[in-house]
Amino acid sequence: MNNHVMGYPLKQYACQISAIAPLSENTYQVDLLAPDDASLSYHAGQHLQLELNPEQEAGMQSLSYTIANACKPDSPQRLQLIIHKNSEFSGKIIKTLAALHHSKKSARVTLPLGKAYLQTRLDQPHVLVAAGSGIAKIKCIIEEIVNRKPDADVTIYWSNRSLNDFYLLDFFQRLKSLYKTITFIPVLESKSPGWAGRSGYLYEVIQQDFASLEHTKMYLCGSPAMVYGTMDQLKNRGLKEQNCYSDVFEYAPRLPQSEG
Repeated sequence: MNNHVMGYPLKQYACQISAIAPLSENTYQVDLLAPDDASLSYHAGQHLQLELNPEQEAGMQSLSYTIANACKPDSPQRLQLIIHKNSEFSGKIIKTLAALHHSKKSARVTLPLGKAYLQTRLDQPHVLVAAGSGIAKIKCIIEEIVNRKPDADVTIYWSNRSLNDFYLLDFFQRLKSLYKTITFIPVLESKSPGWAGRSGYLYEVIQQDFASLEHTKMYLCGSPAMVYGTMDQLKNRGLKEQNCYSDVFEYAPRLPQSEG
């Protein structure tokens, strides 16, 4: 069974939108700031609920976002989100957050939520796997790992469909240069003329790099098809399901497979 880590109580905060900055054409980093007297508590890899009213006629809505920054004592009120403007609705969310930022009004935030947070012993090898926007969770987890154990053995895979989607390349390349036991591998789904790096399905690239995953802890962030497909394909490398952690296990659990 997965290791148990003491959970933090669920709390609500009125947070200011302190900054909104584009990371790419359709991706934004949103910084939230809790009140000065607040001291946020959450595990790396958890998410929050943001109460917003992006569609006036629909009323307030609870929107779930992964917390993209580790909880640090020197900035205990700061929360970072990565939001993609990939639909009309998400465009309204960005517009609503920008209006709150300019008017200096606050938004209600509830945290922490989610069970697939960093909860494993860092003296064991770790593989962190993200597809697309799942990289926000991996960013938070790796920040916490290097805070706790700078020489941890960690391999990070980030898969995207387009070159333009690698909006955090500089962040991960810098980590890789600072911490010699961290390996970062960006993966493009299909080969592209402007791409000299790895390409293909995530499980294919991981299989090329690892002869055995028997003693490896793996955190997976992406669609249910990606998470379960990657896990199933890596069983032949010794990956054990009890060593895997993903939010998918909560919101899209698969039915137990019948034998025979």
